[in-house]
Amino acid sequence: MRKISNAGIKLIKSFEGCKLTAYKPVTTEQYWTIGWGHYGADVKQGMTITQAQADAMLLSDLAKYEAYVNNPSYVPVADKLTQNQFDALTSFCYNTGPANLKKLCNDRTISQIAASITKYNKAGGKVLNGLVRRRQAELDLFNTPDTKEAEDKVTAIVNGNQIEGAILVDGTVLIPLRAAGDNIPGSKISWDQKTKTATLVTP
Repeated sequence: MRKISNAGIKLIKSFEGCKLTAYKPVTTEQYWTIGWGHYGADVKQGMTITQAQADAMLLSDLAKYEAYVNNPSYVPVADKLTQNQFDALTSFCYNTGPANLKKLCNDRTISQIAASITKYNKAGGKVLNGLVRRRQAELDLFNTPDTKEAEDKVTAIVNGNQIEGAILVDGTVLIPLRAAGDNIPGSKISWDQKTKTATLVTP
């Protein structure tokens, strides 16, 4: 079963924050919230927890929401999601619940899901700025290519010949030594951002 990555966890934490005393972010909420956005009937008014308990709750909750996103009954295109898309939907489900996840993804393509994410910005019938920002952040992550996918699209040219195995890592094009050969000392890279093409320029 696919798991959420650090990018998804970071997004969730950035919006949930961590509070060790039970609270209601919106007065119309049925239950109370505590820790990293843990919400449910088990949270009571006046309840307090430790940081370790909050972190444990987060891990337990993430497993539950990951299962929903992995479930084709909730996300029919689950097997086609990139890691970033999976992370974004896990954050979405963590915040809005499995019923809204199913509603968002039912009978929709990946591009249609993306087009609908930001519509879920209301609580108690009112648009909330916090939810507007969160949905946009989830959409941005959803639309961000995974690192490996970005690497696969890089083209590298050495002495006029396109070579295999070039990758883009943190903005740096890496070319296999066997391809560069004796051209390494003093060589420079010409980078075309539009076509994602790196050309080795020999001195």
